[in-house]
Amino acid sequence: MTAPVGPPATVPALPTVLHRAVRYELHRLRALKSTWIVLGVLLAASLLNGALLLLELPTAEGGIRLPLDTTTLADWLQHNPTAQQVPLSALLLVFVFGTGPVSSELRFHTARTSWLTLGSRTVAYAAKLIVGAASVLAAACTGLLLQAATGWATLTIADAPQPDWGAAVPAVLRYLLIMACWPVLAAGVAALLGSRVAAALALTVWPLLGERIAGFLLGRVPGLDGVGEWLPFTAARAALHVPGDETDPFVRALIGSSLAPATGLAVFLLWTAAAATAGWLRYTRRAAP
Repeated sequence: MTAPVGPPATVPALPTVLHRAVRYELHRLRALKSTWIVLGVLLAASLLNGALLLLELPTAEGGIRLPLDTTTLADWLQHNPTAQQVPLSALLLVFVFGTGPVSSELRFHTARTSWLTLGSRTVAYAAKLIVGAASVLAAACTGLLLQAATGWATLTIADAPQPDWGAAVPAVLRYLLIMACWPVLAAGVAALLGSRVAAALALTVWPLLGERIAGFLLGRVPGLDGVGEWLPFTAARAALHVPGDETDPFVRALIGSSLAPATGLAVFLLWTAAAATAGWLRYTRRAAP
């Protein structure tokens, strides 16, 4: 006799599996102390920046305070990416929300469980990108609103002139989009390198120093002069900057690119997509630890 055959097992639909994967990633983030520590530091930095906005105001003869110009206001709202080469908020958030989800499961040998549970490495990877981007975007929006509200209140209490807040909106929107891209790019780098330490070093040293050296070396090669302007974080600085009527040569040197903001944003988006795709290829073909 043949054993009775039951109904075929049903495979959960892709949206259901992705929803489960996203819920798992959110639960994992909420359970980490580092998540709340980083968010607390970001909110504290936003409050401090808002309270110190008064010190950013230029003064005329007689100590009369003048309103901030749009370029300085945008840079202040973006956590000073020009002077620091990257927004401080990005460095605070990316290592928890970007490199952590991929590298942690490889380090602690939980990747196999995730892959078997979900039945798809692509879904597991996509969930990490979605949660990372959404979490960083939410945190950046919260910090931005808190910083702007505190700065507005500080200027009001000090009876100082308010800047043209609306003029900085396009730069702020570019900032938020770039912030959402940071964890996606970081996840791709972490998947490629397979190490959180290596990924953290790469995402710290490369934007601050590596691109400068790479741009200089590329500029020495005939026919490649100017290629350094199209490197990812150099392009991101160009996207975040609001050009004035006369851009300070020193500021332009800090930015490292003459690309228009829209062009810089497009270049950074392409680099992010390339890193995420390369990370996906490595992640889906990696041997289970």
